[in-house]
Amino acid sequence: MTIDPREVLLDELATILQNDPGALDATDSRYVPGLHGTGAEDVVLTLARSIRRTTGSQLYYFSGQRGTGKSTELRRLAVELNGLPRTKAFVVDVLEYIGESHPIRTIDLLLVTALAFADRLSAGDAFGADFRSESVASRFGQWLQSDVQITSLTLGGAKAEFKRLQQSILQHIRDFDLAREERTMAQCREYIREMAVAVRQRFQVDKVVLLVDSLERLRGVGDDAAADMFNRVVKLFDADRDHLRLPELQVVYAVPPYLPYLTNVGQYVSLSMLASVRVCEPPAKARRQAREQGLQTMRRVLEKRFERWVELISPEALDLLALRSGGDLRQLLRRFLLDALDQGYFALDRLPLQADDPIIAMVIDKHRVEFESMVTRDEYALLHGIGAENALDLPKRSDWPTVARFFDIRAVLNYRNGVEWLDLNPLLWPLIDKVGASGHDVRAAASDTGTAAA
Repeated sequence: MTIDPREVLLDELATILQNDPGALDATDSRYVPGLHGTGAEDVVLTLARSIRRTTGSQLYYFSGQRGTGKSTELRRLAVELNGLPRTKAFVVDVLEYIGESHPIRTIDLLLVTALAFADRLSAGDAFGADFRSESVASRFGQWLQSDVQITSLTLGGAKAEFKRLQQSILQHIRDFDLAREERTMAQCREYIREMAVAVRQRFQVDKVVLLVDSLERLRGVGDDAAADMFNRVVKLFDADRDHLRLPELQVVYAVPPYLPYLTNVGQYVSLSMLASVRVCEPPAKARRQAREQGLQTMRRVLEKRFERWVELISPEALDLLALRSGGDLRQLLRRFLLDALDQGYFALDRLPLQADDPIIAMVIDKHRVEFESMVTRDEYALLHGIGAENALDLPKRSDWPTVARFFDIRAVLNYRNGVEWLDLNPLLWPLIDKVGASGHDVRAAASDTGTAAA
């Protein structure tokens, strides 16, 4: 049987999109520079300059919503820092040790940060196997077994065992009394300090930077758990921020994107915010209108992955999907585009798909319905206010956990076009605009009227 060459192309691109590489290194051929802006809007270079100019123990927060390429940009930050004289930077991912719905506390974060740093220093591009012979590694391992009473972990390979046993380990830690908890946190900080000193001595550097990734993914499942997680995150990164300043280190924590909007933590900690890809013009210029430069950037992302994409979907159709994605790379590539390609198998004669092809409308409508189901009727008025004002003007403090969830599910997106601004995910525009400021569900009203008339 002869296979149509267009099917081969569809399979090639679909395979690339389904096998998402995750975070990219800045040297990767698929990396697109300037994705979120250049010059003063390049938050990575701005943060790198700030770290370069400061000495001693410093605390930084770095944030960005899912789908904005935050982990990739953190890796780029590490490359920028490691290019500076007498500076050594490491990236660790603490959610390789605990689940993203774990009800995190400060002691949990400090412990897994210490473990992650020790594991990272055991990698081949750091100390390698030699790290286990370091005095700090030996004493840290003994302390874990004797004082913390975690007997099942081996430094250099702790992440798999810790994640497998996290429930019992963290429950054990949760049973500590206040004095023991405070002592354990202080000891964690001291071991991290000693690891930083060992790095300085081994690599003959003056400055050690630890980039702690993935904490923006912390979330609770269910209304009560989501509210509890919100309160825990605020306590962790706002009220307990002084515990997170690590001696002898400059440390950057990835934090949830709602934190700078719902707290005043930015007054106390240097905070850098990665915005969504700027596919829309700013509201003051042309509200909810496509921004050509941003759409071109999204095209480059696809071009870097598959040069022959224009044989499958027209630039205009891709632009439409990019605009409806709100600048979310994951939404565009792994949802919209994959769905369109799947439908393209049954319409080979219509390739490349055009913007007015029913397949494009069907894909957008499918995801619009799915997205609308993620918000409830009593949230419509709140969403309308955010979309109308392009900012947060919350009527009451009790709305904060709800807005935090909006950021988590990407119902609300943040942008930076000269100024910071917010808008709803474009998939919610039709529903929330139709509902209006009252938040009244006109669809339900129409249904009720029809039922009454019958």
